[in-house]
Amino acid sequence: MNTTLQCDYTRAFKKADIRGIYPLEIDEELAYFIGRAFVEEFSYKKILVARDMRLSTPQLHEAFLKGATDSGASVVDIGLVSSPMLYFASATMDLPGVMITASHSPKQYNGMKLVHAQAIPLTEQHGLKLIRKRIEKGKFASEVKRGKVTKKDVQKAFQRFVVKGYKTKKLAGIKIAADAGNGMAGVLLPLLQEKLPLKFDVMFPKLDGAFPNRGSDPTLSKHQKPLREQLKKGTYDFGVAFDGDADRIAFLDEKGKYINSAVIGALIAEHMLQTNKGAKMGYTILTSRSYEEAILAGGGKPVSCKVGHAFIKETMRQKDVLFACEHSGHFYFKDYFFTDSVTFTLLALLDAYVVAKEKGQTFSEMMKPYLKYQQTEDVVVMVKDKKLALQKTEDYLRSLKPKSLKKFDGLVVDFGEVWGAVKPSVTEYALKIMFESASKKLAKEDQDKLVKFVESIANDSR
Repeated sequence: MNTTLQCDYTRAFKKADIRGIYPLEIDEELAYFIGRAFVEEFSYKKILVARDMRLSTPQLHEAFLKGATDSGASVVDIGLVSSPMLYFASATMDLPGVMITASHSPKQYNGMKLVHAQAIPLTEQHGLKLIRKRIEKGKFASEVKRGKVTKKDVQKAFQRFVVKGYKTKKLAGIKIAADAGNGMAGVLLPLLQEKLPLKFDVMFPKLDGAFPNRGSDPTLSKHQKPLREQLKKGTYDFGVAFDGDADRIAFLDEKGKYINSAVIGALIAEHMLQTNKGAKMGYTILTSRSYEEAILAGGGKPVSCKVGHAFIKETMRQKDVLFACEHSGHFYFKDYFFTDSVTFTLLALLDAYVVAKEKGQTFSEMMKPYLKYQQTEDVVVMVKDKKLALQKTEDYLRSLKPKSLKKFDGLVVDFGEVWGAVKPSVTEYALKIMFESASKKLAKEDQDKLVKFVESIANDSR
């Protein structure tokens, strides 16, 4: 029997997760059937369930729990945690699980990140398509002994794990302005403050899915305004901001200037290579050129990955990559189960900063050698047909006679003084456009020209 759903679920199933506008594209009915399909498709007997603080999360959480238990699974509910805390629980307890969240997306969205045991993510090609097909066919067991729900607090175990072996004494005297953004960093930061001798001045720690103080994506300039103002008020070493499920982190220097995540990654990679000679380091087409140059300078091996957390994690496991970063604020560590961790990122950054501070350097002075290139802020252009828009964009770029034009996870174009990337969005009907150069002016000019072209063909269809 085929399942008829009220919401437009086809828009919610993405390449790397499930995400859509609530309740138009994801609702309680869909959440219930995802719970059933996740358990029955993979014959899971026991799973983890975690959630963020979005306004629609309680409803989706309850529906998913009912679906999973109706299909016979025992559920370990680990409560309100960050996505990296779910990954920790999945890896250390060797259980599959779900994080109910829409990550950095606007407040009207919600979704789910599904993982197999050991925090291995489900993607369209590895599980999500099977779940969708099972839901569409209505292929569910009719008589199953209902599973039970138990609650477990993993926060203290997570806290012990992330600081284990870390020399915390060296952090004494460091003061950080931390913008939790009313997201799950409001749970994370107190756990870190208990164990680290530095000082966090935490902004917006109260969990609130309405995002009353700023939007969820901390890498956008308009969302950094509160942190920028806070940095100007006090004497801070630097500032950090997080997204809704605390798997993205953005860094601002002591003056309030945003430091591109790929540039932060360059510093971390170079520092890690000092004790991990020849290690593999992952990057994407949107990552700053300074990151790849830092890897090569440090004797590392750059490994190209597709954009998106699930694809990066897959490549890291396949090729034994030690560390990877995206310009979107995601940082991935082999030592954190090949997943992303804002905590490991912050501690790795602090390792490098302590050395710089002992030399009398400020945060901005430490970062200066890595800032020789200027990257534009991403521009996202909504399009009717992603494949067609990308093909027309490729044809247009070729007509400009670039130095090189490569096709990998989108388009990578090099004009010599300026280079850039066009990436089809994983979660939206859109193309993401970014340019970089030693001159911000030149990068912005080339970006503007390409944006104008893509906008001109945005409504074209086959």
